[in-house]
Amino acid sequence: MISLLPILSKTIEHVALARMTVFAPNSLSPLQFACQKGYLALDAVHLMLEKVYKASNDKLYSSALFLDVQDAFDKVLYQRLAEIMTNDDFPPYLVD
Repeated sequence: MISLLPILSKTIEHVALARMTVFAPNSLSPLQFACQKGYLALDAVHLMLEKVYKASNDKLYSSALFLDVQDAFDKVLYQRLAEIMTNDDFPPYLVD
């Protein structure tokens, strides 16, 4: 069963994304690369490298901060998330 968890997780992620893009197509940031149709993780890396190279060519410094937030979903402010989803016109049955 443990070996199926990543597959189940990805399946749920794709279903949730499909539902979200139907009900609130403009709610995702254009800089959100994960789970967006037509985008890959490499696109995010390419954008970051492009900005680093441009800064270097312009004789500027660049920095990056990488976060891996453990148990991030356990720390979500669910009332705030529900408020955002309501403001983005998600159907009530998806918000509750």
